[in-house]
Amino acid sequence: MLQSMRNKTKGLVAVFVIGLLTIPLALVGVENLFNGTSNVGEAAKVDGSVITERDVQLATARERQRLQTQYGDNFPAAFFTDERLRESSMTSLVQRALMVNVAEKGKMTFSDRDIDQSIIEQPLFQVAGTFNQQQFLQSVRNLGHTALSFRALLKSDMLANQMQGAVVYSEFITDKEIDQTIALSQQTRDFSWITLPIGDLPMTISVTEAEIAAHYEANKQKYLSNEEVSIEYIDLNVSDISKSITIDESAVMQQYDVIVASYSTSTDREAAHIMVEGSDEAAKQKIADLQDKLSVGENFNTLASDYSDDFGTRDNGGNLGVSNGDAFPDAFEEVLLGLTSGQVSEPIEIDGATHFIKLLSIRENIAPSFESQQEKITIDLKRARAEEQFINDVQALEDLAYNAESLSEVADVLALNVIDTAFFSRVNASTVDTILQDSRILDAAFSEQVIKEGHSSNLLNISSDRVVVVKLLQHKPIRALTLVEKREAITIELQLEKAKAQIAEQASSLREALDDGTDIETLAAQNELTVSIKTGIQRNASGVPEDLMSSVFEMPHPLKIDGKSSSDGSNGTAVEVSLLERHLDSGDYVLVSLSKVVAGDAESLTSAERQSFRSSLSSSIASDEYRAWQAQLDSNADVKIYRSQNSAVY
Repeated sequence: MLQSMRNKTKGLVAVFVIGLLTIPLALVGVENLFNGTSNVGEAAKVDGSVITERDVQLATARERQRLQTQYGDNFPAAFFTDERLRESSMTSLVQRALMVNVAEKGKMTFSDRDIDQSIIEQPLFQVAGTFNQQQFLQSVRNLGHTALSFRALLKSDMLANQMQGAVVYSEFITDKEIDQTIALSQQTRDFSWITLPIGDLPMTISVTEAEIAAHYEANKQKYLSNEEVSIEYIDLNVSDISKSITIDESAVMQQYDVIVASYSTSTDREAAHIMVEGSDEAAKQKIADLQDKLSVGENFNTLASDYSDDFGTRDNGGNLGVSNGDAFPDAFEEVLLGLTSGQVSEPIEIDGATHFIKLLSIRENIAPSFESQQEKITIDLKRARAEEQFINDVQALEDLAYNAESLSEVADVLALNVIDTAFFSRVNASTVDTILQDSRILDAAFSEQVIKEGHSSNLLNISSDRVVVVKLLQHKPIRALTLVEKREAITIELQLEKAKAQIAEQASSLREALDDGTDIETLAAQNELTVSIKTGIQRNASGVPEDLMSSVFEMPHPLKIDGKSSSDGSNGTAVEVSLLERHLDSGDYVLVSLSKVVAGDAESLTSAERQSFRSSLSSSIASDEYRAWQAQLDSNADVKIYRSQNSAVY
């Protein structure tokens, strides 16, 4: 078996180090009795693949850490909240699940060796440039994973990246496309515009009661209230139960004794080796040379680099990481046990290869003090007992709630709290109570079972350690809003409409003058208006309102005479322009004169600039196609996303 593993991985590093990646996390306290039992409720389903609440929480934590690392103290703390980060984290998880599903259907995969190699090469898991088992285990634990769950996550990420690469790197672009894109993207335009500001004009305009009433009558079918309800609910969760539980010190001490026992026989030994494969004359000579050099005290790290056939460790001094007695093959462990720190063994043959084994260090695992573990043990024991009580309370809640006249009766029986809400609609629910950010609770509140039938909802499994049940208090159906309720909004709407119409009317005579050939600068001077002039402006230039810029670059080119552009006034011809008038988003009215359009010149680019443009354009097109592919995946997928408490609505 050892030989077959070595054949696959080229070196005992894979047998020794990679094997460590698949073991459970080392026992460090009683959290292993309880971890993985909470926060695993379904947060989403993607074509049947489940994304758990724990997945979302871990992804949110990683995103928060990324932002904090990138922006540090310059990033407002409010942007690190779960509410803000959950949406983007969920989107990433859904997209990854979609790509992984497609990749697996297409028979894409990664071998265990690929995954292991990726882990070994991660700087996060290295100490002094060498993979370190303890560093790996501690790091993945800090990320909220076990070694096995981290490997599964890494494989999913690698599959998603492979699928993305298959789409993105298949893109190519022709020279003609480059020329056309340069001509368009680097196009410049000369234009001028006059602005008629709306300012405070709307507030000075009078609107009659008759106009308000007429507008209301014409649009009242659109003026409807939102359906509203007020509810009562019980939120049964392990966290609240845990707060009411008391743990005596004897139970804490008993659990501490278990922890101490796990440390009693554990000794970590850090090992390195130089491996020589084969038994031919060349191998024998290499072994003899090594013996001679080691006997005179030559540097072990240097000899590993020069002689070792284990390419995975030779550049790191042959370092294999740490074993507590069972990570390496038995023969290897036996030799290691007989060495003192810094000592190198005689050559030993293990399954066809010869090894010089060095014991780098010995570390006795010392149990932590009771004081350092007491609080954590207490918390974990509380949670364990709370989970037992939770299971019993869930059954009782389900039996009592469905036909109850009031959830208050149920709460009294089970010694729970019942919470009443104010009226809310689907639109403003999250502002009334954060629990209503969860779509399952919101849907239950507006369900036929709760509103029409008058029953309590079914138990809503928010996560594995939390359930909620809701019951209707009052219901306000959809109704037509009265004129009194809409009067203020209608008044503002009509004032704005009249103001815009008034400005457009004022601009009509100016437009006639432009149509008759008056240039825009002369027209502005005649009417004591300010004219803004821009020349050689590209699409991304600043100093122009964004909505005006987009309109300018949508305008047709100035007219041409005798097949030649007359925008420069050559040959004595009158300058021709393209005209535009429109309201901006601000309400201001503009008259725009476009006088010149110059295409970007692809010939003026150096070869380096052209290559840079090609790379940028190819990347842009590939990104667009990738997004389109993602959108197609999403439209064809069965994606169900649940909104949970403390999450953003999406």
